[in-house]
Amino acid sequence: MDTKSRSIKPALAFLALFFGVNLLILALAAGYSAVHTLGWRGISDAFQSDYQNTADFRHAISSWFYSFADQDWQEQYQLSDKNLLYKVTRNGETVCTNADDLSSDALPEGYNFLLYFDGKTVTIQKDGQEVDIYGDGYYRGEDQWNLPGYRNMPMPDSYAELTITMAAAKEPVSYTIMDSNIFTADVVTDSGLYSTSDYAARLRLPLVLLVLAPLVVGTVLLLWSILWHKYKVRADRAIAWFTGKLWLEVKVVLLIPFFLVCAAALFCLVSLYIARYYTIWFYLSVPVALWWAYFYLNDLRYNFGRITAYSLCAFLARLYRGGELSWSAGRRMMRRSALQFLAATPFILGCIVVFLVLFRPSLYSSGLLLILILLALAGLFLMAAQLWLMSQNRRTAADVDALLSRIQAAGTGEASAAPLPQDSDLRAAVEGLDQMEARLRSALSEQMKSEKLKLELITNVSHDLKTPLTSMVSYTELLRQEEGLPDHVRDYILVLCQKTLRLQAMVQDVFDVSKAATGNLPVTIRPLDFAKLLRQTLADLDEDIQASGLVLRAALPDGPVWIMADGDRLYRVFQNLIGNALKYSLDGSRIYLTLSVEGDRAAAVLQNTSRDELPYGVDFTERFVRGDQSRTDGGSGLGLSIARTFTEACGGSFSIRTQADLFTASVTFPLTQTRPQPEVAP
Repeated sequence: MDTKSRSIKPALAFLALFFGVNLLILALAAGYSAVHTLGWRGISDAFQSDYQNTADFRHAISSWFYSFADQDWQEQYQLSDKNLLYKVTRNGETVCTNADDLSSDALPEGYNFLLYFDGKTVTIQKDGQEVDIYGDGYYRGEDQWNLPGYRNMPMPDSYAELTITMAAAKEPVSYTIMDSNIFTADVVTDSGLYSTSDYAARLRLPLVLLVLAPLVVGTVLLLWSILWHKYKVRADRAIAWFTGKLWLEVKVVLLIPFFLVCAAALFCLVSLYIARYYTIWFYLSVPVALWWAYFYLNDLRYNFGRITAYSLCAFLARLYRGGELSWSAGRRMMRRSALQFLAATPFILGCIVVFLVLFRPSLYSSGLLLILILLALAGLFLMAAQLWLMSQNRRTAADVDALLSRIQAAGTGEASAAPLPQDSDLRAAVEGLDQMEARLRSALSEQMKSEKLKLELITNVSHDLKTPLTSMVSYTELLRQEEGLPDHVRDYILVLCQKTLRLQAMVQDVFDVSKAATGNLPVTIRPLDFAKLLRQTLADLDEDIQASGLVLRAALPDGPVWIMADGDRLYRVFQNLIGNALKYSLDGSRIYLTLSVEGDRAAAVLQNTSRDELPYGVDFTERFVRGDQSRTDGGSGLGLSIARTFTEACGGSFSIRTQADLFTASVTFPLTQTRPQPEVAP
């Protein structure tokens, strides 16, 4: 589960970056358009829960106020909806009203806004509280009420005769407005308060969906991708691996639509700045251009060093090169000569064609004719030279093939081919090869003869020594059984017995190594439980392990591990390895023996810490090699050599590895599906 989560984190980091950037582009574009279309005040009004706190409401009330103060309007229009109640009087007489009982002292039910103009100044009460509309008495812009009474706004003298009372509904409702005959004096219209309230509510949702939500979500996703930067880098590398598989020619061709998309994105950005609103084309072109550029830059970042490795031209060249390598060297030389000739052919033919096309009788006396004739002759000469060079290359190519055949024959031990002609370019190389081959054969023959003599000598001597050594061991045992011998004589006999047994073991080791080197070591390969053999070896050596004072930690599988090997030879291998570890390990240290199965192979590994410093660069599996040349413990230096020889004879692999004072021996065998045949009772 943890591996699965680690594998999906790079994808999540990239998706967070992708959607975060796209949402931020959407939010910034929509926000820029909203600011230039609505203004900051309009955006702020969209999120006002009370429509009476918006600039549109102040503008509507101010517009109706000045309309009521205009005598022409009073004679032509009548406000029909009841979202705005009004009463206009001049010199105490009602001029126009849609609420006869409206006064400046109390508000009707359902109304919370009251405006009263006494001919000089305006007072406003909202929810029973008076609103400060003048401030310091100077009008400075749309953030204030545009009503008479400011010091810097002169008021017409006719306004002094008016009193205007206006009441706005707390929650405007929709009215169905019908226009009457336009030729009559009364035209039915509406106050616009409901549309003001409804417009703020309708504007709020698009701003949230197109500006605020993308801005918040995009910022969170972008921060997420930044926090997961190391996973995003892994995603970049995965994308680069994919884009790196595309041919270079495809990437170059895709640059054309990429530049077109970039031009479209630039045009949309200019249009956004001029027209101040974005379209779907902006959101399609700008992110596409941005991410297209990302893929190109990411590919250059990780694949720049091998940008030409995945190319159609490079692929065709490698394909031709691969086919060319299957040809002989001479054939390759001929093909290259043919390509050289074909490369020069257009120039040759061009010269001849130009001469034939431009040849005119009128040019006989001109210098141009002479130049064309010279060009044609040069082309013919070049063609003839190419043909001659091709014939020479053909002969040299044949000689190269013959030389390579002789080298191959010398490597495989076959008889050499016939010698090259005396005038061959490679005659000297072939003669030098023949001399080298003769010297190598002579040296190899002498070396093999010497090795054979040494092996025969060792085998014969070992065999001849076995019989007298057996007699010596037997007689020393008989001497040890004699009674009445002095103590010092018994000590001499004991030393003689130990040295004789050691000499016998050494002779047997030399004899076994000699037989293995000559390929005469008999082995019986059969199915074998590797784990069981190791347990048996440890059990047989338990007394030696206990006496050594060392601790041997064994980690062996509970079940069988089947391999094909000779049990006696493999037992000897681990007897030598464990004995070597018990003899040369650091006092008080531990020895580790593990058997593990990996794939279709089983590996037994023995590790111990050496008591003496291990020399660097020494092959401990060579015959008569010791880790410490100053040892006088009587070791023959054949234990590891026998272990390697017996392991390889059984079909396994043996290796030694040293690191500082840590000594590691590994014995590996392939697993087998073969099982031993059950024994049949007689």
